[in-house]
Amino acid sequence: MSTSAKLVLADGTIYAGTTYAATGSVLGQLVFDTSMTGYQHSLTNPSNAATIMVFTFPHIGNVGVNTSDAESEHYWPSGVVVRDPARVRSNWQAEQGLDEVLTEAEVVGIAGVDTRALTRHIAMMGQVTAGIFSGEAAAQSDAELIAKVRDWTPPTASSLVETVSTSTTYVVKAENPQATVALIDLGVRQATINQLVERGNTVQVMPAATTAADIAVAGVDGVVLSSGPGNPAELSDHIDLVKDLLNAKTPILGIGLGHQLIGLALGFETYLLPQAQRGPNQPVYDVASGQSAITSQNHAYALQAELGTQIAPMADYGEATVTQYSLNDNSVEALELTDLPVVTVQYYPENSALEVDEPHTVFDRFATLMATGE
Repeated sequence: MSTSAKLVLADGTIYAGTTYAATGSVLGQLVFDTSMTGYQHSLTNPSNAATIMVFTFPHIGNVGVNTSDAESEHYWPSGVVVRDPARVRSNWQAEQGLDEVLTEAEVVGIAGVDTRALTRHIAMMGQVTAGIFSGEAAAQSDAELIAKVRDWTPPTASSLVETVSTSTTYVVKAENPQATVALIDLGVRQATINQLVERGNTVQVMPAATTAADIAVAGVDGVVLSSGPGNPAELSDHIDLVKDLLNAKTPILGIGLGHQLIGLALGFETYLLPQAQRGPNQPVYDVASGQSAITSQNHAYALQAELGTQIAPMADYGEATVTQYSLNDNSVEALELTDLPVVTVQYYPENSALEVDEPHTVFDRFATLMATGE
């Protein structure tokens, strides 16, 4: 590997390293992932589209990659930052090396960076713009590279969602279907589809541009708004879609970005977290049970709402209860409406990157809402 690679931050900080995966230059929001396992899940998660991903765990690529562990068909980050890329993959399921698939996907990388120190540097900075420059691109002066990073304009949320969403509706059938669900693909993970199908839901995965009229024609029992990338406040069309669904009293489940869009449709606001919640080991408190859950999360924005039960800012929708909140910063992690069949979670309820056997009750709660309306 060549030593001609640089990671350049908008604050002027520069890290030198070696080229990894594709060679060239890329700009994006710098995000971090603290998972010790499951790097393929993170890289194929559409919520990470157009980012530069930093892995805090030092050894990346040691188990290779395989088709069955992918959350989607694409590797979404524009760039990756690792400390010690594996020289050899060693796993009976491995089909390719990570560096191979990243190179094929034209993901520009840099290795040899102290990623834990880097994460400590950026953790409290909110949105961090950065660039990776390798090969000939790294030969420019530091001042020129810093200027390129500072001049970069992030893609809009609508363009990100359009990029990661399916272009046509497709159906995943349950073996013994109990209900039919419209899943609005804002950047859906395969784990979400699997959880719905395993609970007897035939899932119609629909494009992000789907309208309330399209959903009505489909004749489904409920609607799921998936996780996805971007600033939720920019997605006015999707907020209007949620309002149409609320007015029709449609059973709705929101996950991640979907959770935030439902909150915005109810009249709550969103804000940029001082420190993004990324990776596993995020503690969430469940008010009803008095128990805490360790969750996997990947978001920079959160809903602004008071803990407990309150009248939604859009009062026609009745009461909204914050049923779960983060033990790290008290941010809203789940909502449920009193008068409408709506439930949401901010985190990933599937935990697909972890070897655990836990019930994911939000999917069961959604099934009850579809069956009974309450």
